[in-house]
Amino acid sequence: MKRFNAICILCVCICIPTLLFGQGYVSNEYISSSFLRDEAGNRFGSGDMWRFSGRYTLPFSLKQNDRGQLFSWLATLDCSYALLRNNGIAAELNPDRILNASLNVSHLRPISERWSLIISLGCGVYTSPNQIAWHSILANGAVIFVYKLRDNLDIGVGAGLTNSFGVPMLLPMGYLNWRASGKYEFCVDMSSGLKVAVTKWLNRKFKLELTAIEMDGISSVMRVDRKSKIYSSMMIRSTLSQSFSITPKANIYWGIGGNWLRSIKISDRDFRGFLDSFREDEHDFGVSFRVTTGFNWNF
Repeated sequence: MKRFNAICILCVCICIPTLLFGQGYVSNEYISSSFLRDEAGNRFGSGDMWRFSGRYTLPFSLKQNDRGQLFSWLATLDCSYALLRNNGIAAELNPDRILNASLNVSHLRPISERWSLIISLGCGVYTSPNQIAWHSILANGAVIFVYKLRDNLDIGVGAGLTNSFGVPMLLPMGYLNWRASGKYEFCVDMSSGLKVAVTKWLNRKFKLELTAIEMDGISSVMRVDRKSKIYSSMMIRSTLSQSFSITPKANIYWGIGGNWLRSIKISDRDFRGFLDSFREDEHDFGVSFRVTTGFNWNF
């Protein structure tokens, strides 16, 4: 019943806005069970994961200047709900459920013929659904200067804001977006996470995509011994997927692949914990099988 309620909430938050205007996706993925090990290879139990995700972006202002450059204001709602089923010591190190839900407002504007500016600011809840509190609300933001090196290649540099470790911190950020089309379509995207993919249209309805590498993660604010800590998990995977176009702007997809890395780390939420997060040993789940299904739209 808890899983059903979570899916219903996700569908309400993501699907209803599509009746208005915008773009986004909903997806469901399963990562099969594997052993949790430390850097020495010692086992700490095992576990698998279900994750339901969705994103909805509403462009409430779109304009172009005389050079065809875009001015935009966007609001993006991101939701992710993960069910972690673990055994042994892995059940003590990982939460059972993780909710990541955030709302961001971003602005894109050109500042010269080649340069543009991206500004983003938002906040969200990152915790277990039964532990939502003020300390589990995390802020995030970014200021990135993007340079159009070629018509299909944008690179940039900037800074990101986070209070994941208690005090607000500014961290360096990079940006890369490269696209190439033809018989095959290539994409390298480092605007949020990392994705390297190649696509081939089989006909007007079916598309085959190989995602060579994709990286993202989930996080959760936890209470451990009455102390606030941040749990983070990074995932690296590859997927072969096929999509079917229902309309020119909407499609469903399904895919299979491997999850090569699912690391976990628990750090104190202070500046010292931030520094220790680079030195502390990680625990990693082994290679796992992955299946995914989803729906994309662009109205």
